[in-house]
Amino acid sequence: MKRSLLALSIFLITGSMASEALANPRLLDIRHWSAPEHTRVVIDLSGTPTYEVPPPVDPLILTVILRKVIPPRRSQEISVNDRVIRKIRVAPMPKEGAEVTLSLVKTARWNVFALKPYLDKPDRVVIDVARPDLEEKEKAERQISQKLKAEKTRIIVIDPGHGGEDPGAVGRRRTLEKDIVLALARKLQKALDEGGEVRAFLTRRGDYFVSLEDRIKIAQEYGADLLISLHTNGSPKRQARGTSVYCLSLQGASDKAAQLVAQKENAADMVGGTSLVPTQKDLDSILLDLEQTHTINESLHLGGLMLSELGRVNPIQFSRPRQAGFTVLKAPSIPSVLVETAYITNPAEEKSLQKEGFQRDLTRAIMAALKKFLPLLAVKEEGTGMEQIKGKGRGTGG
Repeated sequence: MKRSLLALSIFLITGSMASEALANPRLLDIRHWSAPEHTRVVIDLSGTPTYEVPPPVDPLILTVILRKVIPPRRSQEISVNDRVIRKIRVAPMPKEGAEVTLSLVKTARWNVFALKPYLDKPDRVVIDVARPDLEEKEKAERQISQKLKAEKTRIIVIDPGHGGEDPGAVGRRRTLEKDIVLALARKLQKALDEGGEVRAFLTRRGDYFVSLEDRIKIAQEYGADLLISLHTNGSPKRQARGTSVYCLSLQGASDKAAQLVAQKENAADMVGGTSLVPTQKDLDSILLDLEQTHTINESLHLGGLMLSELGRVNPIQFSRPRQAGFTVLKAPSIPSVLVETAYITNPAEEKSLQKEGFQRDLTRAIMAALKKFLPLLAVKEEGTGMEQIKGKGRGTGG
């Protein structure tokens, strides 16, 4: 995360102004994260925001007016200098609040929305700015998978959980889940690519927010044969420890523990922030359910193999994969597992997660499970209505 470095002292106002605007929220901070094709700007406020986005006069200038907000004493500039935004300017508006102006690199599209307080997050105004040309470039680069699949190369998409404003679970030593799983994902990607039999791609390549639906979309655009979502677990009980693997369930959670983990991971969109644009299903629901049921069985088989291998690295919390309604695992035709590698809130496991050796051991364990599973993965052909499964059915593993 890149902070604006706007200290609270910058926003101090005179006593008369404070009394006049006592009930108005204060602008606390402005933060931003850069993704390959978009930049997210988050404005933190001490209360419910009132804002508007006037029609742009200049296509390279985006202005958001915060009304009834205690203004800064003077104008401030925040340097961004990524591929989307050059700088952010914050200026007081007498009797009105503050004006936040984004200077863009090229013509872009944007989405501005407010988020209510959630956990430790205050009221926020989120500005997502995306360059369509960079979005198209990202999509085009994912088309490399078509050539690879023509060469019978398996595609594995690795999903480092959380990112950007959503840190995930936080350890006692302030270790962040989002950092650990990104480092682990990069190691796994490198190891898989070096093996030569598969190609691996990441749903996020840096510290930025990706919605759960977009993670599925990225995996689908890559034509993924498998999706592995990497996480670290967290608990108020510091003694909680162990590694676990989760798969999707369409009929509710397998147990209370799995339900709680799913609630925690599915809350990523609430922490990171999404405008909640409704999605539409364009597949026949019966065929979709049949396909997803088969995919879940494959996922359970892979999960069972992973637990066997991961148990050589760290104590296993559950002997079999647990199931719940994990949003990120809902791609109908992609076997998907969510791996909670260890408890970052356990002091001993937090220390282990920070070590290169432990991360390498986790990588080797996952690769060993994949080596056993990939030859068994069903061969699929385009059929009518849904893919026709040629491989033999398998049990749920574990």
